[in-house]
Amino acid sequence: MEGSQGSRTPAKVKVRRILAPTDFSEAAEPALHWAIALGEVFGAEVVILHVMDLSIAALAGLPSQIAAFPAAGELLERVRSEAEQEMAKVAARFPTARTLLREGSPRSVILEVAAEIGADLIVMGTHGRTGLAHVFFGSVAEHIVRHSKIPVLTVRQAEG
Repeated sequence: MEGSQGSRTPAKVKVRRILAPTDFSEAAEPALHWAIALGEVFGAEVVILHVMDLSIAALAGLPSQIAAFPAAGELLERVRSEAEQEMAKVAARFPTARTLLREGSPRSVILEVAAEIGADLIVMGTHGRTGLAHVFFGSVAEHIVRHSKIPVLTVRQAEG
């Protein structure tokens, strides 16, 4: 069966919306290009998502009361502002995509947003951490692959 772009796609595969999470790293960049290309092939909307994990203070062993200090509020606002600036750069590079900024744990928020927007596919980069780095930081991509109810395409950063 011919697809709308003249390519052959199985009749039962319909991709209307693609979620492309990004952490603004070099490892995420190839995945954004894949998401845009797949969006063009399928005639699908691409939604680029960045999740601001503002729990860094907890990970660094700082007291949970840090939020009561004015400096912490300023730091959070700076993180939000920088995320907005980075997302504006992404939006300028990929003008056909919709962009979203959210706060929370990337592992859960990515899955929540996928369900919320009715995504049919998630395309995301992977840092390819191994050894202790993987043990300590885990892998957001691995978590998404294991828990997603929709297909996930992981795109590994090309070796330099």
